[in-house]
Amino acid sequence: EAGLGESPACLQRMMFHSMELMNLKQLDEAENLRRKILHIMELSKGWDSLGTTAAAVQLSVTLVALGKLRESEELLQRCLAVRKKILSEDHIQVASILVHLARLSLLRIISDIKVNNDLCRSHLVRGKRLVNDAIRIAEKILNPSREDQKKPKNAFGIELERIAATGILLEALEIVGHLDSGRMAIQAWAPANSVLLLRLPREHMKHGYFKIDVVRIPDKCWLFIWPAKYRISLRYTTLRIHFNKFEKFDYEHFEQALRRWVSLYNEPRTRNIVSNALRPLYMKCWRTLVGATRHAPFMDAPHLQDLLAESQQIMKELGGENNMMTG
Repeated sequence: EAGLGESPACLQRMMFHSMELMNLKQLDEAENLRRKILHIMELSKGWDSLGTTAAAVQLSVTLVALGKLRESEELLQRCLAVRKKILSEDHIQVASILVHLARLSLLRIISDIKVNNDLCRSHLVRGKRLVNDAIRIAEKILNPSREDQKKPKNAFGIELERIAATGILLEALEIVGHLDSGRMAIQAWAPANSVLLLRLPREHMKHGYFKIDVVRIPDKCWLFIWPAKYRISLRYTTLRIHFNKFEKFDYEHFEQALRRWVSLYNEPRTRNIVSNALRPLYMKCWRTLVGATRHAPFMDAPHLQDLLAESQQIMKELGGENNMMTG
């Protein structure tokens, strides 16, 4: 009202106010305020500004909470293009947008799972691609090349960048676990790929068991058998055999994610970060990874059992495994 509504101090206070509104679940008011902030940034700085992209990301988070996924995704895609242009393809702020977009892919799977199975699969493929790109960028920062190491940087800036990259990496690894849960959910809602109808004497059905020698089950298929609702005659009935193809679980991708999780604790450069600065996120990531695949058939493999045992030992050292078991 005093003419300072577009000043940096006022914008900062508006952003803090919007955060409080989000915490209080007053989402509509938070959306209106964040739209106002973005509008001011657009007028004063234009879209080719990191400040404008930061305001747009905050608005996209609010839109996700309100279920406006498509508009949120459009904003993030625009932010991604701007940050790649201003910064670089492999900047940590680009990886941050990729993680946001990967989470949106998960939400799109949940929203479309009962409506369009093929669309959900495309969301799953896209989510994997986004999360892989985010992991690649984060690991490049944590393990810089010789040329990157020669670039002048102060020690404090390097440490902050490592913390940010480790946080992005943990968020991305957690999404790996959620993506597999999404894959299993997609499969659960998938229709059968083929159906075979057999004409069988009713007396065979009555005894509860029978032998079929002429049916060859394709590899990687689930078999569902149940009687049809109708009968051909008093002596014969039909049997429906459903062949439902399923995708092989990407256990190598899971193993790589869990190995990355373990390595963050074993490496001296990141051990202090995950033990202190990012400890809750580090423990949460482990619960998601292991919980999403607890009942997978490959979990009994010896090399994975050794890896899981090592990860459980890390959780014990951090004091988090008992809390996880209680939960």
